[in-house]
Amino acid sequence: MENKNILENENITKLFFKFAIPSIFGMLIVSLQIMVDGMFLGQNVGPMGLAAVNLSMPLINFLMSIGLMICVGGGVITSIYKGNKKIKKSREITTITLGLLIFVLEFLSIIVLIKLDFFIKVLGANENIYPYVRAYMIPMMIGAFFYTAPIFTETFVKIEEKPNFVFISGLTCLVFNVILDYLLIVRLKLGMTGGASATIIACAFGFFALLPNLRFKLPRKKIGYYINDIKNIFYNGSSEMLSVVSSTFAMYLFNLVIMDKIGVLGVSALTIVFYINQLLNISLYGLSQALQPLVAYNLGARHLDKIKKVLKVSLITGGSLGVIAYVGSHLWGTFIIKIFSKGNQELIELAGTALFYVSFAYLISFANIISTSFLTSIEKPLESVIVSMGRSIIFIAIPLFILPNIIGSKGIWLSIPIAEILCLIVSFYLMKKSILYLERKLKY
Repeated sequence: MENKNILENENITKLFFKFAIPSIFGMLIVSLQIMVDGMFLGQNVGPMGLAAVNLSMPLINFLMSIGLMICVGGGVITSIYKGNKKIKKSREITTITLGLLIFVLEFLSIIVLIKLDFFIKVLGANENIYPYVRAYMIPMMIGAFFYTAPIFTETFVKIEEKPNFVFISGLTCLVFNVILDYLLIVRLKLGMTGGASATIIACAFGFFALLPNLRFKLPRKKIGYYINDIKNIFYNGSSEMLSVVSSTFAMYLFNLVIMDKIGVLGVSALTIVFYINQLLNISLYGLSQALQPLVAYNLGARHLDKIKKVLKVSLITGGSLGVIAYVGSHLWGTFIIKIFSKGNQELIELAGTALFYVSFAYLISFANIISTSFLTSIEKPLESVIVSMGRSIIFIAIPLFILPNIIGSKGIWLSIPIAEILCLIVSFYLMKKSILYLERKLKY
C-alpha cells in the first residue's frame, strides 16, 4: 500500500526530482568512471590508447544497445503492470527481463569473439593501432553482460521506488574502477587490457550492489504464455536500442571521416570531446530514466495530467543542464582536455577547436534525448526511432560528408549541432502529436 500512496498521491514534480536527482548523480558518476578510464589510458598509453577506445566503442555500444533495449523494454512493461496493480505479473517480467539480458548478450559476445579480427578491421583500425584495439576488445566482449548489467539494476530499482539506490550503484562502480585502473594500468602495466578489465569488474560490483533490492518471481507458466510480453519488451525497448545504435553508427562514420581527413590524432581529439560530452548526455539519460517509470506508471493508471507535468519538468530541467554544460565547456574545457592529452600540444589545440563547435549542440540536444524516452514510455517506439535515427544518422551524415570538403575540419565538428537543430523540428512535431493522441486515448 505504501508504494501505491507514493505514486498515486505525492506531488508529481516532487516525485520526479526524487527519481531524477539520484539518477542524474548516479549517471554522472558513471560518466566520471568513463572519464577516469580515459585519464589513465591517456596518461599511461597515450593518444593511441584513446584512439583505440574510440575505434572499439561502436561495437561495444552496439552490444550495450541490445542490453538497453531489453532493460528499458522490460522496465516499461513492468511499470505498466504495476500501474494496473498486477504486482505478481510485474515481478515475473522482472525475472524474464534479466534472463533475456544474460542469454542474448552472452550469445552475441561469443559470436564477436569468434570473428574478432574481422570486426576490428571493419571498425577501421590500421596495422599500427590494431593491437591496442584487440587488447581492449577481448575483456570487453568476455564481460559484455556485466558491462550492461548496472542498467538493469538501476532501471528496476527505480520501479521498486528506491531511486536513491542508483547513487550507490554508480558510486560503487566509480570507486572500484579508480582502484582497479590504478592497479591494472599503472602498477601492473596491463595497458588496454587492464583498462577494459577494470571497467568490467567495476560494473559487476555495481550490479551486485543493487541486486538484493529487486523483487523477482519465477514465471508460473511455460515461456509460451509470456511470448506477447517478450515481444513487447523488444518492441518497446527497440527505440532505445536504435537510439544507441544510431549514435554508434554516427561514431563509426566520424571515425572513418576523421581517419581519412586528420588521422589517429583526430580520433584521439574526438575521444576527448566525447568524454566531455558524456557529462551532459549521460545526465540527460539520467533524467530520461526518471521520466520513463513515472510516465509508464501514469499511462497504466490513466493520469494524463501527471504525464504532461513530468514531460514539462523534464524539458525545463534538461534545458537548464544544457546551458550549464555549454557555459562549463567554455570555462573549463581546456583544463579537462589537458588531463587526457599527456602534454601533447597539437592534441590539446585540436580537441579545443572540436569542443568549441560541438558545444553548441548542448543547447539543443536535451529536447531530442527527452523526446525519445517520452515516446518510448507511452508505447510509441516507432516515433522514438524516427527521432533517434534522425538525430544520429540522417541529419548528421549529410553535413558530415559535405561540410569537410567545403570548410575543412570545422565541418566535421559542426555537423553535430546542425543535426540537433534539424532533429528538434521532428521531435517537437512528434511530441505534440503524441500528446494529442494521449488526450484522445485517456479521455474515455
